[in-house]
Amino acid sequence: MGVESQIADKQEIGKVTYKERDEILALFERKNGLLELVRSLAETDNDLLKNGYFYEQVVADLGKTSTRHEEWWNKRAEQYRWERLEGHCWEIDFETCRIFVKKQS
Repeated sequence: MGVESQIADKQEIGKVTYKERDEILALFERKNGLLELVRSLAETDNDLLKNGYFYEQVVADLGKTSTRHEEWWNKRAEQYRWERLEGHCWEIDFETCRIFVKKQS
């Protein structure tokens, strides 16, 4: 039986420091805010906002923020030796700083 089949839907695998938690929380909030802004701009009837410089800047910032978000997870995975399992992702409980691996839906 492989490791993947042994993991429940969600299992705790570690914990990060408060500083690390604050870093990923800031990236998480920024990424979600930018995603909402992109969705709103894409749905607007104002072509200037939808196709203009502002929209391009927001999309570029979203790309950079997403990259930084992914890099944070990769760095911590290496630092704390979290396993990478196909079909699973890491998740943080922002209140407790606990890290979980869970099956992607």
